[in-house]
Amino acid sequence: MSDKTRTPVIVDLAEARRQRIHDIHDARLEAMRSAFAQALPLADTKSATKSRKKRKKKPR
Repeated sequence: MSDKTRTPVIVDLAEARRQRIHDIHDARLEAMRSAFAQALPLADTKSATKSRKKRKKKPR
């Protein structure tokens, strides 16, 4: 019962760094999106889908 059969875990430091940088940029992008959503809210879809009433034609 020896532990010699286990293979050592190899850590790719470059991949770990890329993942951390990706997480930082993703968090920054999410903060920017929320700031824009607060500053410029999108219109409700209900009010945008309302149809306009047709005008009646006046008799000549």
